[in-house]
Amino acid sequence: MQSQLESEHLTLRTNIISVDRPDSSQLVDLHVYIIPKHVWKNRQNLAENDTMEQAISAGFVHVPQNLTIHELRQYIHKICGQDDQFPKDFIYLRSVGRCLTKVKPQQETDLRVKNYRPPMTFAPEIFILEGHHDDESSTPTNTKSYLFRESPIHRSLMSPLPLTTSRQQSWSKPIAAPLLPPSTLTYRTFVHSSERKNSTNFNDLAVSSDSNLSTASSILSARELAKLREEQERLRLRQIELARQRHEIEQEQKRREKELLEKQKNLSQEQQQQHEIEQEQQKREKELLEKQKNLAQEQQHEIEQEQQKREKELLEKQKNLSREQRQKEEEQAAIRIQGAYRNYRNRRKLKEKKQQEHAANEIERLQKEARELARRKAEEEHIEELNAHDVVKLSNHLEELKTKRVALEAARETIIRQMQQLHAQIAVRRTEERDLWKQKYLIEKKKTAALEERGRITLNDQSDTNTELEQAKIRLNNSTKLRQQAENECHLLEEELKQIRLNMSNLENRSSSKQSSSVQQKQQIKPISLDITLQY
Repeated sequence: MQSQLESEHLTLRTNIISVDRPDSSQLVDLHVYIIPKHVWKNRQNLAENDTMEQAISAGFVHVPQNLTIHELRQYIHKICGQDDQFPKDFIYLRSVGRCLTKVKPQQETDLRVKNYRPPMTFAPEIFILEGHHDDESSTPTNTKSYLFRESPIHRSLMSPLPLTTSRQQSWSKPIAAPLLPPSTLTYRTFVHSSERKNSTNFNDLAVSSDSNLSTASSILSARELAKLREEQERLRLRQIELARQRHEIEQEQKRREKELLEKQKNLSQEQQQQHEIEQEQQKREKELLEKQKNLAQEQQHEIEQEQQKREKELLEKQKNLSREQRQKEEEQAAIRIQGAYRNYRNRRKLKEKKQQEHAANEIERLQKEARELARRKAEEEHIEELNAHDVVKLSNHLEELKTKRVALEAARETIIRQMQQLHAQIAVRRTEERDLWKQKYLIEKKKTAALEERGRITLNDQSDTNTELEQAKIRLNNSTKLRQQAENECHLLEEELKQIRLNMSNLENRSSSKQSSSVQQKQQIKPISLDITLQY
């Protein structure tokens, strides 16, 4: 044993980490979280995944991903060791299933940084717990055997040399992994089963540990035995605290069960009261429904009478509206026809206006000429009157003027009559043209209906013809493909026939050659036999 311990001490002293600085591209970030001690369940030796929300951030480390977590301790101590709240000794934790569990010292050399990064985990983070592997005992029985299995010598051998720096990190809460907690029933069964298993394991270990104590006492020094006693005392105190905590937890569970029973009783009483209230409400609702039904029937009867009256009024209104609509449609058709031939009217109006203006200009010109003539004659007569002062001449002149005025008035009346006749002719022509265009419009409308039907029929026929064409194309394509296949098969058959013929011809030639050779051999053999006979 001493030789083994000395060799381990030497290997730890000589195996000083002398690694060259790695490439920055191969380095990765790893967040370090500390799980508080009050969250860790010492009796069950685990912590639920929900406790990650209560973890405290100790910073992050920038390390290569192939580094083992045993070597990672030096980096964590180097970066986070100067902080007062950071523990000097810690244990790695790993989330397996629905709980966090401790990583054994043998597993620290197997696990690497990449095992704590995605996709192996939810996020690049590692959780640690304050303490040492010697403190893993969770039951009060047979602590000596457990401590011998994890002695302080082993702790001194496995713990590396601490490295400290003056770097501090901020403390914050980590990112919690969304995992569900276990139920209470499974929790209780798990506790009882774990207690039984631990008791059996420690009883088995006690027998083996007692046999090994005699050999270990010769190796361990007095200082180490004192440490063992201190640890035993500390474990005893911890067991007392755990028992007290368990008693408190059981009392809390009983108190909660009592509260639940009281709440259920209160709820049952409230439910009865609510049931009675609901029955009364149902009765009231039934009465209200009956009243509402009666009111609804009366209202329906009144509404039906009003509806009948309204329907009669609507029928009368519809009749009047149908008549008015027909009149409006006829007026709209007439307006459309008039609008269609508005240019023609405008042209006729322009022509009439020009004629009227020409006639008015002629009348004005005649009136001007008559005025000028009258003025001239009046001047002449005035001169004559002034010269002759003859009354007879004046009377004659007046009679002549009267006759001229009468003639001009007659001419004016004739012109007005002619204009009225022209206006009447224009109105008659307008009505005739309007009737003609109405007839043409109706005829064209009838033609358009027939043409639309023809167009629909032609469209349907065209769609049918298109489908038939597509089917014919498909058939042609299929027939062409079949024809090509048949031609290819014919070519192949012809080639096979040629090959068969060649083979047959070759066979025939060979057979003929064989027959000829056999005949020749027979012919050659016969004279030889004769010769032989002759010799003998």
